[in-house]
Amino acid sequence: MYQNSDCQAEDEPPSSPVSDETSGALADRVMAIAHVPQTAHVAVIGRRTLPFVMALLRQGCESVRSLRPDSPAPDCEPVDLAWIVDLQDERELDEALRAARWRTGKRGRVVVEGAACAWRSALAAMRHRALAAGLDIVSFDHVARRLVLAPATS
Repeated sequence: MYQNSDCQAEDEPPSSPVSDETSGALADRVMAIAHVPQTAHVAVIGRRTLPFVMALLRQGCESVRSLRPDSPAPDCEPVDLAWIVDLQDERELDEALRAARWRTGKRGRVVVEGAACAWRSALAAMRHRALAAGLDIVSFDHVARRLVLAPATS
């Protein structure tokens, strides 16, 4: 049976082209702002995660997982850092925050890229959404529009 390959193509564009130099510097900044070692275990959550995964592996991370907010993840390996990079809407943000909280445990960090939340009110409502997932904001990079979250204290 023959199938037309055009019909089987995914409806999303491929990962954005990011130079090795740019993605490496970005990975370094995220690791530094989250205060995790270069050898950390990381989960990258989003739709187009490949450039981020590759940058983290090149930087020396021992383990990097890519997770999509709308797909089940069969493993539950704990991570030191969950990096949320590319989402479509608030529903995916809530799913990504819950998945990040589950994976980071009591001491891990969650970094949310401001560009991952491109819709209008995303960052304004972030504290409320983060608290609902058991996380709280511990740092904010105004220039990069990047948030660092940690487990919320009682």
